[in-house]
Amino acid sequence: MTSEPRILPLPDSGAHLVIGSDGRPRIRLRTGRFVLLDTPPTDLDAALAGVADGAAADYLRRLAAEVQERESADALRRWPTERRAVCLLGSGPLVDDLQRLLTAWGAQITALDADAAEIPDDAALVVAYAEDAHGRRRWAELDRLPPRGVTWLRAYREGECLLIDPLAIDGDDPTSVQVIARRMAASSAPASIEAWQRSAPPADVIIDEAARVLVLARLLHMILTWARGDAELDRLRTTLWKLVPATGSVSEHTVLPFPAAPRRVLR
Repeated sequence: MTSEPRILPLPDSGAHLVIGSDGRPRIRLRTGRFVLLDTPPTDLDAALAGVADGAAADYLRRLAAEVQERESADALRRWPTERRAVCLLGSGPLVDDLQRLLTAWGAQITALDADAAEIPDDAALVVAYAEDAHGRRRWAELDRLPPRGVTWLRAYREGECLLIDPLAIDGDDPTSVQVIARRMAASSAPASIEAWQRSAPPADVIIDEAARVLVLARLLHMILTWARGDAELDRLRTTLWKLVPATGSVSEHTVLPFPAAPRRVLR
């Protein structure tokens, strides 16, 4: 004979007590993993309902404490403490959304205007967003961040197109200047690209909801991959991402760094 399945929330956690048709109580953790309980009291479900005390209530307290400890460890795996200080440069709805989303997942955000003179000393990651060439005017200077141990991530618009540069972690990764140079070298119209980079006007079309979601998803994926040190990190350090809302196309392009040209000495 099978018993009726029951699902009860575990207090002060995201876990649930699940008693399946086999009658065996398990805890479903927030991660989706099911854990079989070790010698639970028969009236554990009554303790969860607040109508039991003694051994069952004590077991429930110890169980809740252990689950909370696991959930705290999960939060640290999702975003390690030493990488939570994130500086956002730029303004607008996309930056506001990114700040809200990163904060919800544990980042400690400092939001600055693109003209801000100083990056916080404790910043582990700087993320910049620019609507036009004017908003990117400091990026060559900020390319010095990775050699100093600060990760550097750039997203920007070119007209209606949206691009996200490779993630720069150290001095061996592509800089903003190198990404532009690589794109010009691969283009059939390098002079036009250079002219656009220098003086293109701000786009007169607002980023639509679908485009904003795609860009935010890509940024979150890159940032969390960096925070966790996941295996995909190396690929993201050499990948330029591009969204063309007019056609709905999303593409990736390999961008490799190159040595800086040696300084010429006049004699």
